Amino acid sequence: MRILVISDIHANLAAFTAVLNRTREDRDLILCLGDLVGYGPDPNECVELVAEVSTCILGGNHDLAAGGVIKAKAFSSHAKKSLRWTCSVLSTVNTAYLSRLKPQFEYPNVPEPILLSHGGPEDPIWSYIFSEFDAEIAFRGASFSRCFFGHTHFPSVFMRNTGADVGPALCTGHYGPPDMVVETSRLNARLLLNPGSVGFPRNEEEAPSWDRRFHAVARYALFDSKNGLWQFKGVEYNMGDTMERMVKFGLW
Repeated sequence: MRILVISDIHANLAAFTAVLNRTREDRDLILCLGDLVGYGPDPNECVELVAEVSTCILGGNHDLAAGGVIKAKAFSSHAKKSLRWTCSVLSTVNTAYLSRLKPQFEYPNVPEPILLSHGGPEDPIWSYIFSEFDAEIAFRGASFSRCFFGHTHFPSVFMRNTGADVGPALCTGHYGPPDMVVETSRLNARLLLNPGSVGFPRNEEEAPSWDRRFHAVARYALFDSKNGLWQFKGVEYNMGDTMERMVKFGLW
């Protein structure tokens, strides 16, 4: 089964549409790891399109805040500003939809169950996994063989040898450039895999900027459950209109 894994769309419809168009012939189903809204100017459109095309959808911290489930105390000032605007334009139906999403789910319909988590599996709403140290906390704090997660906006993979004694040096991590392949079935390891952000990558060379608005990058991953291959991917798209509207609405 060919699985498109996406996360952190953040109301960027142009980026999400570019990913869907690029992967049309390469996927059997879509798993979304949360944060459909926040930052971008198309929250209603993204919520509705994700609900239409995805098999499993998690709720990220921005989704749950917009749905009124959690408070935004830990949000940055920019994120709080974006949340207020998002809540002002979300339809009643979409607000209710976001409030029902869960931040973590074990997806069973593959040879080996996969834990899906917006943030780190030990705290799926707030935990960020940026480093091997962060990953070690996640490996210790939750039981899983493979976990697909998002939240950081950085495509990455972290591995820990199965059966190894506890120790941070035993966990290794890698940034995932486009087309890098991880052969998960051949690794005697527990795995944390992050596809990166569809809407707003944060690695320096791909983060959206005004100068690169006509050549923005959306990140995602493809996972083949039959042979265990995970591949980091990216697609270039035109973010010009999206950025102009973000400036107009005070989101940029």
